[in-house]
Amino acid sequence: MAVVRGRLAPAYPAGLGAFGVYLRGYHGALAEWLGASARRRLPLADRYALLHWHNQVYPREVLGLVDMVALENGELGPLLSAGTLRGLEDECVTDVKAQTRAALLRVLQEDEEHWADLEDHPSSLAQDVCELLEEHTERAPRISQELGERMAHCCLGGLAEFLQSFQQRVERFHENPGIRELPPDTYISRTIALVNCGPPLRALAERLARVGPPESEPAREASASALDRVTRLCHRVLADLLFQELQPHFNKLMRRKWLSSPEALDGIVGTLGAQALALRRMQDEPYQALVAELHRRALVEYVRPLLRGRLRCRSARTRTRAAGRLREDAAQLQRLFRRLESQASWLDAVVPHLAEVLQLEDTPSIQVEVAVLVRDYPDIRSSVPRRKHVAALLDVRGLHSTAARQEILAVARDLELSEGGALPPPRDRAFFSDIPVPRPSFCLGLPLVLGRLPLSRLARPNWACLPLRPRPPLPQRPRAQR
Repeated sequence: MAVVRGRLAPAYPAGLGAFGVYLRGYHGALAEWLGASARRRLPLADRYALLHWHNQVYPREVLGLVDMVALENGELGPLLSAGTLRGLEDECVTDVKAQTRAALLRVLQEDEEHWADLEDHPSSLAQDVCELLEEHTERAPRISQELGERMAHCCLGGLAEFLQSFQQRVERFHENPGIRELPPDTYISRTIALVNCGPPLRALAERLARVGPPESEPAREASASALDRVTRLCHRVLADLLFQELQPHFNKLMRRKWLSSPEALDGIVGTLGAQALALRRMQDEPYQALVAELHRRALVEYVRPLLRGRLRCRSARTRTRAAGRLREDAAQLQRLFRRLESQASWLDAVVPHLAEVLQLEDTPSIQVEVAVLVRDYPDIRSSVPRRKHVAALLDVRGLHSTAARQEILAVARDLELSEGGALPPPRDRAFFSDIPVPRPSFCLGLPLVLGRLPLSRLARPNWACLPLRPRPPLPQRPRAQR
């Protein structure tokens, strides 16, 4: 057409419009050929090429290079009708949906065949899935924005379906009794590899949802839910394996020997630190979530024997020794989890709070410390059956004075009531709710006590002025040992 415009058209009289005649003939021939091609059942790659040439190449590289007077006059119609173009795009979406579904299931099956291997087999599952889908989600927008949106929606639906199948197969893998016979290092390595599929596939789902239409949101949520289930299951498996190894060390806590020897906690810290080296192979996002859960669970298992009454402090000296050991252990655990990059700093104060309650002597100071504990850890309750943590802590402390116990428990109860219908903390912020305690030996009948005892007689500080950090221990007055 450039040659016609530059060399042939000038040979004709100007009034004949020779260039327009040639242009319409060229355009019409292309339209006829493209229409015949579109009516054939083209392979997906050829259909992509036809649509891209029609929408991008022809307007840019042919019509865009010559001065098209006929275009300005509206004399050229479209190469393909809107209905034909829509039909070609529909066929692309349909084929991509069928092809990617089969391809995704195939790569999942191939990867699953190696999950039970004794040898470490590097997994490329997430990479394969991303490449399969991105081939289409990157190509479609080059044809048109609308096709890009439709293709993103299609691929996100396929991804959500794939991830639900992936979740089911991971669950079957961990439920298979024979899998537990794998060497521990192999089982842990395979579980970490399954977790590591999550971040890239989650990022892919987020990208597809941003490009796709609003109706893509349910598929994104389904994808996220399946990945969350896989991550939680694998985290629980890894945590259970680790705490099975730690249990003998936890069994040594809160006993007489524990008061004078750091052996039990040294075993806990050493085992956690050694096993964390293997967990470093996990990608950052799931690693942070797992370490936070290990942090929470380690503190729960540490506090559990204390509140269940394994140790009873029958003298001020024993209380001081127990509080000192609790603080030393808390500091050592805090250093460990900082080294492991735990973000669960909300756990750092729980053991120091318990140590303060054990060591403080005067009732008002204990009331303040208990109020801070209830405020910072709202799942500790003095009034819920089977979870009377405050009462259990007072039992450990050896507080036998009925009046003092009533005053302290009344403060905890009063603070709970002031919260009204506050929602319970999320699962990852639960602590004391995971520690059921035995029925306290002192049955105070707290509602009856509150009904008979005027609140003005209770030492009730201003809760708005509670300290943000654990208060330093008060100087102890020498007391005769019982």
